Amino acid sequence: MSSDRILSALLEAVQLTGGIVMLRESQYSNGSATLQVSLDRIDVLVRSEDKIVNFPRLIELEGEKLILPYGRGRHGGRESRLSAFSEDGGRTWRDCARGSPWNDNVQTSGVLGYLGDGIIAYIDVFPLEIGGWRGVASPWYSRHVADPSWRLRRFSRSGELLSDGTFHVGGLPWQEAAYYCYGDLLDLGGGELLSALGAQIPGQESETGSIRITTFFVRSHDNGASFEYVAHIPPEIDGKPFGPEGFNEPTLVRLDNGEILCVLRTGSHSPLYQVRSADNGNTWSTPVSTGWPAVKPALRLLRNGVLACSSGRGSFGHPQVTHAMFSIDGRGEYWEAPFVFHTGPGCSYTSNMERDGRLYVAYSDSSFTQPRDRYDMPYQSIKWAVLRVEKRAQG
Repeated sequence: MSSDRILSALLEAVQLTGGIVMLRESQYSNGSATLQVSLDRIDVLVRSEDKIVNFPRLIELEGEKLILPYGRGRHGGRESRLSAFSEDGGRTWRDCARGSPWNDNVQTSGVLGYLGDGIIAYIDVFPLEIGGWRGVASPWYSRHVADPSWRLRRFSRSGELLSDGTFHVGGLPWQEAAYYCYGDLLDLGGGELLSALGAQIPGQESETGSIRITTFFVRSHDNGASFEYVAHIPPEIDGKPFGPEGFNEPTLVRLDNGEILCVLRTGSHSPLYQVRSADNGNTWSTPVSTGWPAVKPALRLLRNGVLACSSGRGSFGHPQVTHAMFSIDGRGEYWEAPFVFHTGPGCSYTSNMERDGRLYVAYSDSSFTQPRDRYDMPYQSIKWAVLRVEKRAQG
């Protein structure tokens, strides 16, 4: 952790806007390079005076086109999945048409991948056997199925739906489980794809009956027509049950040195953990803490070689801290103290992209599970923070 080294986090200014405290600029150093992170601006993307909005996901199309799937309604209540689109790089947004495939359960949950042939692939969050996200009448982690089938859709970079099919995962080491998926689909070239899914395996619940999730890795050699089980990260360390939730909500990135890094959630208030693979995902290291608590991490290797991870922490209905943390070495060996750009209510889930030399992090500023007037908010919104992330060599 960077707390064991010299860390300079210089606060240049704090701006108070509507009760939100925003960090304006920080400087970090790892001895060989300096990282300057500054908040360029915060924009409102989706605004609602009467509905809670949460769970944003940025999807990049061709040119300046963007898609923004998000949830509308109280989490755990009558919630709908909608999308907005922009044709000018996010300066203006309009709702997608009612029949748009982007309104058909595309969300921050599920697995998203940008494939080498220009295709955008999306895997739904739940297997078809439990009826999709609308059909989950009981908690997903109690809906055990054998040989689940997953829905995978392919979109063009202009946004058209190209195919809508299913696949199975061969070689699963357990007879049945409750399944879900979050995160990323990596294109390793030559039709080889890698992703990480989640499973609640019967008998691995905690003593209180809450979730204790196993993250497992799957590989396709035929560009997504079928997948095979590769390895898994059990919800334990040194043979002992670990964390409030085990390891879940994985995010994947391929590093410049060829390693694959996976960062995982362990609970609403507990640290993110990470594992890495040096052999294309066949074997994985022992989980280690990043040092910072958060949920739903989103990794991105920036063009300047800095590794970014956006996320947030908190639990339902409580004020959140939304942030991005950075690894100057580009490998995640050390993570600097998070750069906080939002404090207040929200779902803590983020999505990010890099454009024009800036990191864009989408997040919610909303009541999440609570009525709007609980926080006396003038409106609910999805926003993004636009960050400048500048690395300079020292000496």
